[in-house]
Amino acid sequence: MQKYLIYVVVSLIIGLISGSAATYAFAGAAAPPPTGLPSEVPIGALLPLTGKLSSFGEKWKHALELAEEDINAYVSKLGLDVKFKIYVEDTKTSPEGALAALQTLSAKGIKLIVGPAASSEVAAIKSHADANKIVVFSPSSTAPQLAIKDDYIFRAVASDVYQGRALARLMWDKGVRKVVVIYRGDDWGVGLFNVVKERFEELGGQVKEVKYDPEAPELSTEVRTLSDLVKEFGADEETAVLMISFEDDGINILSLAKEDPVLTKVMWFGTDGIAYSTKIAKQVGDIVESLGVLATVYLPEESPKKEQFKERYKARYGVEPDPYTCNIYDAAWILALAVLEAGKYDSKVIAKVIPEISSRYFGVSGWVLLDEAGDRVGEKYVITTVVGENGKYVWKDVGVYIEPLDKIEWST
Repeated sequence: MQKYLIYVVVSLIIGLISGSAATYAFAGAAAPPPTGLPSEVPIGALLPLTGKLSSFGEKWKHALELAEEDINAYVSKLGLDVKFKIYVEDTKTSPEGALAALQTLSAKGIKLIVGPAASSEVAAIKSHADANKIVVFSPSSTAPQLAIKDDYIFRAVASDVYQGRALARLMWDKGVRKVVVIYRGDDWGVGLFNVVKERFEELGGQVKEVKYDPEAPELSTEVRTLSDLVKEFGADEETAVLMISFEDDGINILSLAKEDPVLTKVMWFGTDGIAYSTKIAKQVGDIVESLGVLATVYLPEESPKKEQFKERYKARYGVEPDPYTCNIYDAAWILALAVLEAGKYDSKVIAKVIPEISSRYFGVSGWVLLDEAGDRVGEKYVITTVVGENGKYVWKDVGVYIEPLDKIEWST
């Protein structure tokens, strides 16, 4: 299999040089076919097709359609009588839905999974995945408490230890010295809040909090509390609100905030839970623009490969892929390459191969180097906001946070 790995590495380098998002071609003679693979290699996908992240789920499903096409085109070039098939299940953006969806895929004998989206979903399926040796590769789960060595969970995005630092620096550089954080009371929300609070206080800032039930049908009581806490700090240029939410709860909070005379006086910030959300832009884009909400999200590095993928994706589906859409495409590719390297559909072996494959893989989201916990090593976060253009509201990037320098570079 070491010989096969060499061929894989060569193919990835060629893909990098050519900038192709659709083809990974071999140099020289064809690689020896792996033995022990079934004619169909199944990969499961746990996607938020409904619920509070549904607009992301739709985009990710499209990315996996492209990934399945591209992986099978690649396998065909190898002359292998193998097809990869991606089976999609809806998690409903809930922990219970994610576990039920995983159990459905597990019952079919599927041992490789891309997704789910939320850290609360990953936490809910972790025990089942580990116990049954099911490899899970999430494109977007970022909760720091899920960074665990030697398990079956991999994440194609950096831990929120880094996003928390980005948010703290962003607010501090904007002159904020007092922030009230309204956040989801789930694994992701609590984890990110704790990181932001620690770092912002290290910088010299003050933090108050409003934690809410992620399943609450409406949040008027919590938004009133938010307003009261902002008033206690003083609704001035040094006070801000940080909203750690998903799409639907974010829409609820923003819709209520626009009617509050205190909350409309202060700066607002958001996170990857809303950044690039088409639902946010369509339903409350005017509010986001009027409040000047700045949101952060992991930034895949720029490359010809990424640009070609974006152009191809937009040509087919009419929208640009967000960073996590790029991540899930690459996660599917890494799982497929790990299967080919393992030479058999054995999740225990595949889990051991993934870090090696990832370290040599340059995809549409860039290098996918994983740390010892199986999380992506990331350095940059884009800062984005909503603006009105040509009669509609769209996301526009305005800056980049560079983690090693703890510095923001603003777009000119």
